[in-house]
Amino acid sequence: MLFIDDLLLSPLTGFKFILRTLQRVAEQEYTDDAPLKERLLELQLKLDEGEMTEAEYVAEEAILMRELREIQNRKRQVAGLPPEEGPMSMSHDQHR
Repeated sequence: MLFIDDLLLSPLTGFKFILRTLQRVAEQEYTDDAPLKERLLELQLKLDEGEMTEAEYVAEEAILMRELREIQNRKRQVAGLPPEEGPMSMSHDQHR
């Protein structure tokens, strides 16, 4: 009887596994800040190579920093912590 129960429940167990896996992947993508950090480095290179002005850099950096702050708050939310209200923990000088 136990074998039959296992066979009957295996589709449900498999479906639960798939849902948990999808949730884990979605959370990882939702909280992945690596692409934004890469874009910050690209901005710095463009500034250093004279491909953009300081004003353009500052404007683009502000957008990326806002997005990084949002991701950091998502990570805190996933961890069950309240969102941070103040500036990010990384200072502006750490990006240069």
